[in-house]
Amino acid sequence: MFRSLSTSAIALVLGAAPVLADVTPAQVWDNLRQGYEEMGYQVQVGDEQASGDSLTLSDITLRSADADAADASISVPGLVLQQQGGDVRSVVEGPISTQMRDTDSDGEEVGFALAIEVPGNEIISSGTPEEMEHRFTMPTLTVEGRALDTTNETPVKVTVTDIQGRQTSRRAADGSSEQSTEATAAAADLSITAEGPSEVEGASGATDSFAATVSIKDLAVAGTGSAPGGEIDFASQPEAALAAGFAGQGTFTMGALSGSFQSSTTDEEGLGQDSEGSFAADKASVAVAISDDGLTYEASAAGIETRITSSEMPFPLAYAVEENAFRLAFPTVASQEEQPFALSYALKGLTLDDAIWQSFDPENSLPRDPANLTLDLEGMAVLAQSFLNPDFAEGEETPQMPMSPRSLTINDLSLNALGANAELDGQLTFGDDPSQPVGTITGIFSGINGLMDNLVAMGLVPQQQLMGARMMLAMFARPVEGQPDQLQTELKFVEGGSIYANGQQVK
Repeated sequence: MFRSLSTSAIALVLGAAPVLADVTPAQVWDNLRQGYEEMGYQVQVGDEQASGDSLTLSDITLRSADADAADASISVPGLVLQQQGGDVRSVVEGPISTQMRDTDSDGEEVGFALAIEVPGNEIISSGTPEEMEHRFTMPTLTVEGRALDTTNETPVKVTVTDIQGRQTSRRAADGSSEQSTEATAAAADLSITAEGPSEVEGASGATDSFAATVSIKDLAVAGTGSAPGGEIDFASQPEAALAAGFAGQGTFTMGALSGSFQSSTTDEEGLGQDSEGSFAADKASVAVAISDDGLTYEASAAGIETRITSSEMPFPLAYAVEENAFRLAFPTVASQEEQPFALSYALKGLTLDDAIWQSFDPENSLPRDPANLTLDLEGMAVLAQSFLNPDFAEGEETPQMPMSPRSLTINDLSLNALGANAELDGQLTFGDDPSQPVGTITGIFSGINGLMDNLVAMGLVPQQQLMGARMMLAMFARPVEGQPDQLQTELKFVEGGSIYANGQQVK
């Protein structure tokens, strides 16, 4: 409900972007109303006035029609739609207010209220009913909100400036449709504050507080989507909708971003604990795609810097990362046929603040070069039950494993830190029992012995524990000829569950 409420509010801000954009304001509004009713809202209009080539609507209210859902509503003081030649110009007048109320598991009322203002907004719709383009401009969009909490006040304010974009829609004779959207904004600023009585027993009169700000430059959004004709609903029938042709993909990119926070709390002994922090990044991005081929989620950021100080910590927690990236892809439609999946993660150029190093390595015994971690996996699996199914993991005391691997390829698993380096790759296949793979994994390790010696010299690892670690390492790795500080291993998994390390059976 949170998602549908926020989506509906933004869509109403954009004005007349209905499924079928006709040539008159009245037809535009009829289609807009129909779209919201199909989304599960009851639409009420306090007053409707038609004059010449314009239509003015007042006191528009959208309310959830589902009696079992949270009480959600959107109120708009006015919407003016005016004919301009073959186009329709739409303007939202007055602040939009949204509210959601529900009851949590303890019977307490929870929810939030938002006020949205878009002064100077304008949407121009043009084209034909089969192919429409909607160009929108919002010099400023401001959202102010708070939680509906009788104990704490949590004001939130978001300001987005210089929003420009366009949306296109195409509809075929069979009722299927395609949409595309692209928009940019110069900057977005967010602030949040929270203050209320401490929940710690015995801390009567104590107050906890939190405040944070975030600033983002050069935002951009782009996406495309397609929907099949007919009455298939993705919300209640996701697998059927995907099989029928529902698909979508979107990207969200950001330029330089920065933020900070301050927090003050009371611990169990009644003592105050203060902390503050800051973070920044040169750029970041998020991309999501879904279709019957699978679901993909990707995120990345570069030039990351983070610093946190606290009265509970003896030194600041500060670090920097050159690049951080993540990608996950897995099937969406259940099938007995094998389908691809993939997982990758990269952490490049991790460096720690000197104060952290000084806390455990005051003698500079360990190399302080930037650390790197890479994980790149892919394979095939059988999806017995879709993760998107609304009834997923319900109705069974012991749910079956939804996804069973059939093959796994380790393209790269490597770690470079503290002067040591490890690199692994290999390939495994799986039968009906995933705990008994068949295949081979090989690895090369360097700097391990030197790292262990340094840890003992620093007093971080006792000598007797190091002896056990060396014996365990000798079981799985052997020296590389001519390279005294380099080890190699070959792990072979055979049918029946046996495992061999460099030809020696270890299981």
